[in-house]
Amino acid sequence: MTDLNSLLSPFFLNDKEIRKVIELLFFSYRDFTSGPDKILAKLNFGRAHHRIIYFVGKKNNITIKDLLLVLQITKQSLSRVLNQLVNEKFIIVSTGIDKRTKKLSLTEKGKKLENQLSTIQIDKIKRVINKYSEENINGFKEILYDMIETDNKKTFQQIND
Repeated sequence: MTDLNSLLSPFFLNDKEIRKVIELLFFSYRDFTSGPDKILAKLNFGRAHHRIIYFVGKKNNITIKDLLLVLQITKQSLSRVLNQLVNEKFIIVSTGIDKRTKKLSLTEKGKKLENQLSTIQIDKIKRVINKYSEENINGFKEILYDMIETDNKKTFQQIND
């Protein structure tokens, strides 16, 4: 196993050390998404599909407006992927209280796919995180949270209420 101290010295965070953090984020995210990517590829889906399925599953009856806020993509980008998920019966679109509001929820097929994709990632995190103390894990979570821009922290809090 690589000695993380040789990868990063917190006492002297020069550009070279910061680049190692960038690389750690890149490689860990690539490997974190690789399992779901294989399943998605079989369905001719990509990571945009995964993100939509994940957040619709997390917040049942999420509005299109709120989903756009979470994903920070254009209506046009969402529309293309969402239409595919609706047409292939992974997501249901319903009308809200006022007729202009559209709410999204997963179908049983969508719930099954979301669970399959999330289980891969949950299991990976559990395998890794079990090696660390609560203090280390909380420190890691604090770093990730602090990397979120101030305006986006409110969105993060809203989806976790």
